Amino acid sequence: MSHPGLTRPLHCLCCLLLLAGLALPAGPAGAHPHAWIDLEVTAVFDGSGHVTRLHQTWLMDPFYSVFLLDEMAHNAAGDTREEKLADIARQVIENLTDYHFFTEIHHGEQVIRDVRAENPTLKEINGRLALSFSLHFHQPVDPVRAPLRYAVFDPTYFIEILHAENTVPHLEGGSERCEIRIRQPRPDPVMVARAMALDYDQTGDADLGKHFAERAEIRCTD
Repeated sequence: MSHPGLTRPLHCLCCLLLLAGLALPAGPAGAHPHAWIDLEVTAVFDGSGHVTRLHQTWLMDPFYSVFLLDEMAHNAAGDTREEKLADIARQVIENLTDYHFFTEIHHGEQVIRDVRAENPTLKEINGRLALSFSLHFHQPVDPVRAPLRYAVFDPTYFIEILHAENTVPHLEGGSERCEIRIRQPRPDPVMVARAMALDYDQTGDADLGKHFAERAEIRCTD
C-alpha cells in the first residue's frame, strides 16, 4: 500500500515498521543504521532434546516506537488499541516472509529456510514496542548431531539488531549438556566505512548487514 506523503524509497525498515504506508520521518544523513532493535531469543526443545522453534522478541528503539504508535492510531485496522497492535503484528510477519524474517539459520552446514512464523503479537513496554513471534522448524533439529546456529539481522543494515544487553538466549527444555554462545561481529573497517557513508535515503547492499550481525551457536553433547 502507498501513502500520499511517502516520498522516500522503501527500505527494509519500511517493511518492518511502516506497514500501513506510513511516511518516514526525516533523519540525520551520513549514518547507518537508522533504527535499533534489542533482541531476545528462546530456543524451545521437545522431550527428545531436539529444537522445535526459535521464539523471538524484538524491542524497538524509543524513537520509532513513538513514531509508529502515533501513526498507528490513524492507519492500522481495528477499533481498539489492542486490535490495531494485532493488525500491525500480523502485517509485520507477512512483510518479513520474503526476507526469511531477518533470521539466518544453519544446522551444521545445512541452511534451514523451511520455517513458519506463528503467534505474532505487538505490545507496548515502557513506551517501546515489542514484537514477539515463534519460528517453527518443519523438522525438529538435533543440536547433538550438529550445532544449531542463527543470526538475526537486516540485510541492508538499515536496522541494527543485537541481543539485548545483559541478557542471554534461553534454552527452554534443554538439558544441562546444552550451551549457547554468542560471537560478536567484527566487521572489516571497509564495511564500517561503507555503512557510515550511506545517507538516510540510501539503501545498503543486500549483504551489508551480515557483517554486523551477532552469531549464536547452540551445541549439546550426549
